[in-house]
Amino acid sequence: MKPTLENIQPLHGRSLTCLDIDLPEFDHHYHFHPEIELTWIVECEGQRQVGDSIAAFERGDLVLVGANVPHHYRSWQRGRARAKVIQFKRDLFGPDFFKLAEFSKIDRLLDEAGRGLTFSATTTRAALGQIRRIFRSPDGPQQLLRLIALLHTLSEDGGRQSLASIVYAEPMKIQKIERLQRVLNFLDEQWREPVTLADAARVAALHPQSLSRFFQQHLGMNFQDYLVKLRLARAARSLLESDRTVADIAFHSGFNNLANFNRHFKSAYRQTPSRYRKSVVGSLEVLKS
Repeated sequence: MKPTLENIQPLHGRSLTCLDIDLPEFDHHYHFHPEIELTWIVECEGQRQVGDSIAAFERGDLVLVGANVPHHYRSWQRGRARAKVIQFKRDLFGPDFFKLAEFSKIDRLLDEAGRGLTFSATTTRAALGQIRRIFRSPDGPQQLLRLIALLHTLSEDGGRQSLASIVYAEPMKIQKIERLQRVLNFLDEQWREPVTLADAARVAALHPQSLSRFFQQHLGMNFQDYLVKLRLARAARSLLESDRTVADIAFHSGFNNLANFNRHFKSAYRQTPSRYRKSVVGSLEVLKS
């Protein structure tokens, strides 16, 4: 797997692409494209990567991703994966449309989407209704006006949060993305093992010090921090998928010290592993009801 440039072609007579995805699972396709993309997960649970951000997603997840930001979604289980996706170019209405004073908040929103954005629960609920209306709209002015209204709703959300680190505010060169992805794929396969910087450097065909700088430059964190973040994301998945003990999950996620695992987990998720399991599982039950 390597990141590829996805060529998005709107249907004839349409300026934006609306995809109603219904698959057995989301594939592992890691890609980027010049279009801005809004993804609403209708049905599925798994893990998403937006730039250097790795996090679990579930039903109701809403993410806005800017142009040329590498991203992909991976299902945790095969079954049914449904999503509604809206893709459009920033100059959809002309090169300077969002520079008008009336659209300054939307312009700022689209700038921030260069790192990927999630939204507060209140804004997400409002936005999902607007997305449904866009999908029901006939081709033409009404659909585009509803897109502007949707972007306005998202731009008003003071609780939105960036996903990727600041380095993803500008797209990386394709060659660098490919080299980085080789290392990320390697870590994705070996994350349970005691992987070292030297191991990853061999995969990247770089000196360990060069790879260390490469990680810091393009992911905004060092190699070890990324590996810890990846292990925590997998541990979080196990907390939601299984009834295994926290200690068992910690040791099977590459942590050889429970206290160390608890400290890292609380720092990343702002709550203990046990509290995370209770709060997220409870939220999923509410969404399903």
